[in-house]
Amino acid sequence: MKCIYCNKEKEERLFNTEHVLPRMLGTFRENLTIKGHVCKNCNSVIFSSLESRFKEDSEEGIFWQMYNLNDSYQVRIRGEFTKMFFIAGLGDDFFNDIFPFFEYKDGEHCIKFVDQIKIKNYCKDGYLILLIDNSKKIRGSSKFRKLIQNLEGTRSEDVSIFVGMQNNKDRLKLDEAISLLRELGIDYKEKQGKFTGSEGIEGKEVKISVNQNIGTYVARFLAKISFNYFSYCAIQSDMGHILFNDNFIPIKDYILGKKDLPTKEVLISIQQEPIIYDEKTVKRRAVGHTVTFYRFNGEILSQISFLGKKIYTIKLGKMPEELNKDNFGCGHFFNPFNYQFSGMSKNPNKWNNGVQEGFGLFKLY
Repeated sequence: MKCIYCNKEKEERLFNTEHVLPRMLGTFRENLTIKGHVCKNCNSVIFSSLESRFKEDSEEGIFWQMYNLNDSYQVRIRGEFTKMFFIAGLGDDFFNDIFPFFEYKDGEHCIKFVDQIKIKNYCKDGYLILLIDNSKKIRGSSKFRKLIQNLEGTRSEDVSIFVGMQNNKDRLKLDEAISLLRELGIDYKEKQGKFTGSEGIEGKEVKISVNQNIGTYVARFLAKISFNYFSYCAIQSDMGHILFNDNFIPIKDYILGKKDLPTKEVLISIQQEPIIYDEKTVKRRAVGHTVTFYRFNGEILSQISFLGKKIYTIKLGKMPEELNKDNFGCGHFFNPFNYQFSGMSKNPNKWNNGVQEGFGLFKLY
């Protein structure tokens, strides 16, 4: 067996399952996986690090954590390349430090506030958010013990607590949070508190601003998702051999960190122009993930977008001659809120005809 990324032949036991879209971006009723084509070292060692960097230090990764669809007990913000600022509309900078969350309810994406502990200086410039109710659920587990280790040396002055209270005398949730911190080995010394009633929070409009530079880790992650999708389509077309074409060596070496390329040679454009035809019609982005590939000027390009945000164009490599056909290309939209995905097409004859586009190299996205 041969890994499609490192091109090394290995025993079958050294391969495992690679998800086309990592589970950190959602689970779907039919999870797309590449089985027996990606070795454990590429998958578990290299790709796991890329996923963590994307999750903690990209606009899309941070927004994804704000939905917390996997009901995690923590949010990690690295803060190296992506800075996010919140204005909670409560008239005080103290409350702007609250980390807001999203919920998808009745077809709308709404802001909600969750009881939390905020710990500064994660990875030097970032912070860690502990969701209090979820953190209490992992008491006594290996996750809780690991959290204690990770928080060793945390100073009380780097910790803030935000909990909902009916009035200044209602300390139950606050005392629970302080008790939790002490279980985690943090000798929290209570600061001066500030209070706003529930009527001060409900209906407030939270403004979010983002300053982002695309780091190498994020660019490699985007390239990995693009090549995963292209690989899955090639395998579905019984053309898995094409993945070992020399034209794809540069992008694979870049994804693995074996080759350092200027980011602009891989991530050739960032834009806001929608990919999906319906988005252009209604002039509104769909909150989900879009992945495509197509031919342009003798190159295979991929366009990728998460949660209806920026559209990244990735160059996968020169077009191999055997793929040079008029109907080359494929694209799908993944909806993490209803666990489904659907195919797309640039062919007007296929629009609104009820045909579900499958996966393959020649679907004419």
